[in-house]
Amino acid sequence: MPLNEEIAFGSLLKQLRKRAGMTQRDLAAVLNYSDSLISSLENSQALPDLEVVITGFVPALGLQDDPAMAALLIERAAAARGERLPASVTLVRARRVTSDEEVDGHSDRLPLSLTELIGRREEVNLLCNRLLGHSGRLLTLVGPPGIGKTRLALAVAEGLQHHFSDGAVFVPLAESTDIVLVASAIIAAVGINDSTSKPPPVKLVESLRRKSMLLVMDNCEQIREAAPFVSELLSSCPRLVVLATSRERLHLRAEQRHHVPPLEIGAAVELFTQRAAAVDARFKLIDSNRPTVEAICERLDRLPLALELCAAQTDLLSLPQILAHLHDRRLDLLVDGAHDLPARQRTLRGAIQSSYSLLSEQERTLFRTLGVFASGFALQEFLALSRWNQASGGGDLHDASESLSTLHALIGKSLLRAETLPSGEQRFLLLEMIREFAVEQLRAHGEEEIMRQRHYATYLHFVRTADSHLRGSDATIWFARLEADLDNVRAALRWTLDEARYEDAASAIGAEQAAWLVVALHWFWSYIGYSYEGIRWLTQLLPHRQALAIDLRLATLVSFYAVARALEEFHLVELYWDELIQLLEVCQDKLLCSAGWHFISVYARDFSQAAAAYERSIVLARTAHEAPGLGAGFCLFTDRDFILVSGLWGYAEFLITRGEIARAAPIAAESLKLFQARGNRYEVANGLGTLGLLALLQGDLAQAQSLFHEAVTLATAFNIYEMLGNWQPLLGIVTLYGGNTPEARRLLNESLRLCLELKNKKLLARNCTYLAETALWEGELDQAAHWLAQSLAYHANAGAITIYEVGRLLVAARLATAQQQHRRAATLFGLAEQAHSHIHYVYAGPVRAQVDAALATVHEALAAEVFDEAFAVGQQLSLDEAFATLLVPTQVTNTVTLSTST
Repeated sequence: MPLNEEIAFGSLLKQLRKRAGMTQRDLAAVLNYSDSLISSLENSQALPDLEVVITGFVPALGLQDDPAMAALLIERAAAARGERLPASVTLVRARRVTSDEEVDGHSDRLPLSLTELIGRREEVNLLCNRLLGHSGRLLTLVGPPGIGKTRLALAVAEGLQHHFSDGAVFVPLAESTDIVLVASAIIAAVGINDSTSKPPPVKLVESLRRKSMLLVMDNCEQIREAAPFVSELLSSCPRLVVLATSRERLHLRAEQRHHVPPLEIGAAVELFTQRAAAVDARFKLIDSNRPTVEAICERLDRLPLALELCAAQTDLLSLPQILAHLHDRRLDLLVDGAHDLPARQRTLRGAIQSSYSLLSEQERTLFRTLGVFASGFALQEFLALSRWNQASGGGDLHDASESLSTLHALIGKSLLRAETLPSGEQRFLLLEMIREFAVEQLRAHGEEEIMRQRHYATYLHFVRTADSHLRGSDATIWFARLEADLDNVRAALRWTLDEARYEDAASAIGAEQAAWLVVALHWFWSYIGYSYEGIRWLTQLLPHRQALAIDLRLATLVSFYAVARALEEFHLVELYWDELIQLLEVCQDKLLCSAGWHFISVYARDFSQAAAAYERSIVLARTAHEAPGLGAGFCLFTDRDFILVSGLWGYAEFLITRGEIARAAPIAAESLKLFQARGNRYEVANGLGTLGLLALLQGDLAQAQSLFHEAVTLATAFNIYEMLGNWQPLLGIVTLYGGNTPEARRLLNESLRLCLELKNKKLLARNCTYLAETALWEGELDQAAHWLAQSLAYHANAGAITIYEVGRLLVAARLATAQQQHRRAATLFGLAEQAHSHIHYVYAGPVRAQVDAALATVHEALAAEVFDEAFAVGQQLSLDEAFATLLVPTQVTNTVTLSTST
């Protein structure tokens, strides 16, 4: 930047601000100044503060990498004040970044750059230093389509990722339009393995709160309504930095902006030449054609995408023909003013149209077709959509080999990108602005409706195929495939639900199409942690459920209860309960009815009602082969083995918790055998854990430890957090009974952290009871009292007496004995005996010995009549009364101190 040595501070500040791509408001936001003060400084109407210039302006303008310019700015500031320069000035450059620095092991979360970034090196260094040079943590790269915002952001991320202990992550937001979808997109990109039922925004904040990470959020113009969530994310996660790309600013107070400029003419020529040579190896830049190339670059306003698209035509058109074509179709760069299309699309329309007009008719047809894919597609789904086209009489995509040839042609002409995932699978995608153009062409040709229908059919088939694998030995592969294509599934669902809002025959058609997708997705939603998203789609569909056939309506309601169960929002139970019962009474399909009765048993509060529902579910599943059955489109509801084994396992666990050991044992053994026969190891974890619980209750500690350890190992390998929260505390308590107290405490503290993340109060209460038991065994009575109070504060349900409730009462009685509160201990033993009588179970093993010893101590400490009176009081107390009086916890907080000493 040529400068007059006598330039005033204000003029220099203005030039440096513009060089940094900042507005006056951006600079003011960084320095906590007002816009008017920045304006006054630039107009020499206010005097700069030398210290702020050194510590604030220099890093804000990214001048750590330009000491000569930084020194000049400081010198001009001193001159404006009529002061001498400081004796010494130290510029903070310890975190200086240049774009050629090495990257670390997090680079696999950034798309690989397959081509050299041309003409942006200085800008990349400037942005890197600007992000690290001051306290601002949200920087938006703003510019028109095709200016190169995404590519520039990725280059900055590549240079910065090693400055963040958790690296940099690229998050495409093309199909994310609200907070839940934005959060889900970030969760998927970061790779957060959290299958809990918490809302995605909550899950995301909790996962990123302690991470040092750079998030590159691409296409943020798609998320205007969800933009405030970005601000909330930054305020909740102090070491998170967001680099956004958008066609317009996000309108957030914390936001700084960088307006991405077009390429300099030299860089534009270099880019055009490189891309043209990739298309035609004979192409060379020489003195005779340089003026024409420069004219083309200027006509394209030096926009990178426009240059690439235009260069792709050099194998068909000469340079003079390209230039003449651009004269005929001058690119419109207006950014305001209403025309027939949004301003954000007008910048590149001419460039895309010029490329589109040179395609063959077959290539144009395919190009328009690709507009229905959201966030890319795999080759299988592309070929499937082509087959749907042929099956419906389209006849315009021909056979697979010709479709692939046409697809390759579009890649060669830079209208389509191909990328290889870490799994080795190849995916294809249109840049979003090009996809928008393709969709417009679909509409202009009257083809959008039919192509949306074919897209829906393609992804309904894909989801059904995936579901058939999700409970098999290759489940992990198919979960990953479904995750990769979620945006396409969402687009298909959105289209069907748009159809369902029509007040005519299309309402029934749209509702039915949405229902088939929901039925195919519900197991995926429940297992992988997308329960909140599933509920959002279901609540849009259910108002139209009366238009569905009886079996499909029942399957939709059962899917609703399956997803709602994962959320533990029991108020949802009442919404459609009576309708569910009525449909079960008239449905003729045994497997579908079995699944329905299974969820009735899950939600039932009464033991006899729940047991009857479980038994009815199992009988129906066992005899289902005698009935014709539903079509394959009902997915999980046609998986007899899974429905049977899930019912058996659920019933076994239900019986065990009620002390029905003899009834539960053969059912649990059968369920594990069936789980193992299916070959899906993550299902086996629950079967092993259930048998481990049986072994523990029967006093076989060695067998219990072995089974719990195997269950925890499997749950850890598959990141199944609910299973870990269930079985790891039991492994901890068995380890305690085996005499390894330090390891037991480690397991229980680790489990407690997990249960706090899951926010599962039942599991938290159980874990705290085991920590109380551990402290009691060690004679740490204050700690035991603390953990028991925590347990009672988390969960005190008098409505269901289980082995866990009785176990907690016995811990309370033993603690009172150790505290020499003998009369209270006698009452607690009476209460435990009364609760014990409801579950028909006699404790065995180490617990029995501890209970007998404590009971003998209380007998010895009290006169016989006093003991009998106190014991009788406990026997006559209801659990409601006990929780309100005898067991009322001391005041505790819900934040547990986690350390090896607790």
